[in-house]
Amino acid sequence: MNKIIYYVNVFFPLISVFFMVDASAKDVIKATGILQAYWMPQSDENGQPKSPYIMMRFFETNEKHNKTFYLYESKNSKGVKDYFEENKAENFIKEKFKNIPEDFFKFKEGHAEQYGIITYSGVVILSECDNKQNFVKLNSFISGSTTRYNLQKIESRSGCDSQPYSVMYTIKSNRKDVFIKSRPSEQSENIESKPIDKPLVKVKTVNDEWEYVALYDATMPADMSKIKGYIRTQDLEVAN
Repeated sequence: MNKIIYYVNVFFPLISVFFMVDASAKDVIKATGILQAYWMPQSDENGQPKSPYIMMRFFETNEKHNKTFYLYESKNSKGVKDYFEENKAENFIKEKFKNIPEDFFKFKEGHAEQYGIITYSGVVILSECDNKQNFVKLNSFISGSTTRYNLQKIESRSGCDSQPYSVMYTIKSNRKDVFIKSRPSEQSENIESKPIDKPLVKVKTVNDEWEYVALYDATMPADMSKIKGYIRTQDLEVAN
């Protein structure tokens, strides 16, 4: 399995206040680790994509603690609102994250990471897919110092859905003989000689008409097999 290693920048003295919460000093907790922003896929009842939610979680990376904290915007008696208002979140990410993928905001997909220190409060513990998950209110964030980390290993500790930003597809039932193409063109060669008969994992959006995908393989990193290619968006149905 290939390891993904990330490098990040030096500490800045500025503390960014984000979604400020009323809390006394004794209620505020500090943690060091990786702040991850990601787009959570959404679909309608017909399996068609809707605008995704932008969400965040924090992975502790010190020697004593390795908890994952999911950030929420607000809470009530029924639970938490764990996605954020896009413009506010975008401003925060652009200010504090040093390496943002080119298509992160353009196509609203994927994830971005920044090492640093957070302070948080308002811990709420909820059960999801038979796991207890910690939800917290973010008070502040300081961008981090140079370090290296294995993102796949860190994500694997987060519970049953280690890569919530991943998009799974199937071929629409009314589409016949759909092939993975070598280029985003109907005239390009087929990657395989037989039509697609298994789920697909999105690699990235190419444009409004084409997606770059991989055949699903649970034994491979990110569930992506080595077989990758292009498929028209109109032939795909969101499966998650």
